[in-house]
Amino acid sequence: MTRLATFRDEQAFLALPMPRERLPRATMIRSTWIGSSLQALRERQLYDRYLEHLPREYHAPILESVAGSWLPMSLGVAHYRACDALGLSKRESWDIGVQVTRKVHGTSLGLAIRLAKQTGVTPWTVLAQLGRLWDRVYQGGGVSVFKNGPKEAVVEIVGWPLSPIPYVRQSMPAVVHGIIEMFCTKVFTSDVPGLASTSSLGLKLQWV
Repeated sequence: MTRLATFRDEQAFLALPMPRERLPRATMIRSTWIGSSLQALRERQLYDRYLEHLPREYHAPILESVAGSWLPMSLGVAHYRACDALGLSKRESWDIGVQVTRKVHGTSLGLAIRLAKQTGVTPWTVLAQLGRLWDRVYQGGGVSVFKNGPKEAVVEIVGWPLSPIPYVRQSMPAVVHGIIEMFCTKVFTSDVPGLASTSSLGLKLQWV
């Protein structure tokens, strides 16, 4: 994997859960995340088109999954490939990413939001918890965070089989954006091409 020389694991603000050479790829995804994604598609009248692109053998495993259960990553890949086939604009993908984030993580972040209003919790407080939030959705893979400045960070996602899917690359910045924007006035998000591979991606965050 091509990485930027300035980002070294030992300098991470939030380190990966284990050395990257031993970190297993994500093998499971929480059904709640996919369910929230499906709800967002329904609200935009995209559900029927989605089903047309989802191979028939995945209909029952995905559509009949129990809320809060773990699903094989192969179902996550099938789901997001079907989403990608919809040909949504970057804006539509972004809006869905933010909506799903607020649906899945909104409750767990509620206390932190209230504390932020009372004690001045900053985005760094939340960035330190990205590993925990990751583990709510995926088994395997991981997230690291590098501090580039007082209000600038780089987030690297490693061991993630969904990363090559264009739709995911459009919506994932919105996921991180949706978390951070709860704790600051404004967030600016951009890709870090040097951290991108078939199983990883990088995002640069700046906020005010």
